[in-house]
Amino acid sequence: MRVAYFTPISPQKTGISDYSEKEVLPYLNKYIDLDIFIDENVTPQNTYIFNNFNIYLYKNFLKTKAEYKTIIYNMGNNSYHKFIYDSLIVNPGITILHDIYLHGFLGHFTLLKGDGERYIEEFEYCYGELGRETASKAIKADIWTKIHGLEYRYPLIKRVIDNSLGVVCHSNYGVNKVLDECDSAIVVKINQPFNISNNFQYNEYAFIQKIKKKFKLEGRWPIMASFGFIFPHKRFDVILRSFKIFLTQYPNAVFLLVGRDSMGVSRLISNLELQDSVIATGYAAHKDVLDYLAISDFCINLRYPTAGETSRSVLQLMAAEKPVIVSNVGWFSEIPDKCCLKVDVDSYEEDVLLEYMRLLASDERLRKQIGKNAREYVQEEHDPQKIAREFYIFIKNVLDGREYILNKVSKELADMGVKEEDTEIISHLSKRISNII
Repeated sequence: MRVAYFTPISPQKTGISDYSEKEVLPYLNKYIDLDIFIDENVTPQNTYIFNNFNIYLYKNFLKTKAEYKTIIYNMGNNSYHKFIYDSLIVNPGITILHDIYLHGFLGHFTLLKGDGERYIEEFEYCYGELGRETASKAIKADIWTKIHGLEYRYPLIKRVIDNSLGVVCHSNYGVNKVLDECDSAIVVKINQPFNISNNFQYNEYAFIQKIKKKFKLEGRWPIMASFGFIFPHKRFDVILRSFKIFLTQYPNAVFLLVGRDSMGVSRLISNLELQDSVIATGYAAHKDVLDYLAISDFCINLRYPTAGETSRSVLQLMAAEKPVIVSNVGWFSEIPDKCCLKVDVDSYEEDVLLEYMRLLASDERLRKQIGKNAREYVQEEHDPQKIAREFYIFIKNVLDGREYILNKVSKELADMGVKEEDTEIISHLSKRISNII
């Protein structure tokens, strides 16, 4: 089966480039003959991809469309996906929906280009006349303040779903959002693949001390860290207020913020008088990221509101056996409880976060057990080889109509009041359907 695979690639700085190059293409290629289609003015840098796949400009796809059984689209929420979107809405295929909210992507090529009417049209397509009124009022009132307030209330994914033969999400949260927008969608949850690197093995005492010396952190303990872009929705105000209280009990603690600052976090650090205990590293090279990760005793990755995305950085922390505290929302809430600590986003958020910090700092056995559980979970449930097989089966089922039939039957059963716990009738029907299709 020959399939066209549309994706950003390195040097395009998006996590989906890494996702395709490291976690999907080397494994899915064992089941499917894949050709890669990329945007204009991009020169592939990954030598494995360059040497093992045919790579074409997306504008040439129509000339060879008949040669492919179907298309796989990687759809995300930034400007790198414009060429994918443009092809998707005229050449339906199977869409991997990495982000459940496409507001940022759509805003980039409408509002930022001065095309407010196109932005309004998209709202109208997704939400009818109410959508048109909502978008029009937001633009007239205050483009940035009001529109950013709409970002997590209106996914703007209906056109993508309507033009997809099937949709893959990496969380149940995503699946439910897709079905909210289009209850007849053929959609499946397949975990995000994650390839555990040997780089996550450096836990020896001597190595840790060497890295601490490199960063002038000798004698600092515990070391806590957050990785990735620094945005307000990652709750750094909550984290740092809790950390300030934590310091009264653990005065030698240090908190590392590893990643580009997109919110002016230095001002928050200064206002809370945490300059001696919080280090914002800015952008860090990959080797430095691994070193910061190695010396971290535990990590924090809060997020609210959430776009439902699966966090590659959290999977990285879990694979490195680092206990991590997350917000109990979206995909994060789906991580097994034994693999992390979860904080509800409510009036007790700061208090609970503080107690979790104290708990992890005081209990080495617990830290090690959570880290061990987390790594085992990533190994078992996010194994790229296993997930490539699941991708292949879903694609095959969509193309031969099996997923359509199963989707239709599932909807009919739900309308009849049959629930997931009605295992006997579901098992009976599954066997009958399997014999038919």
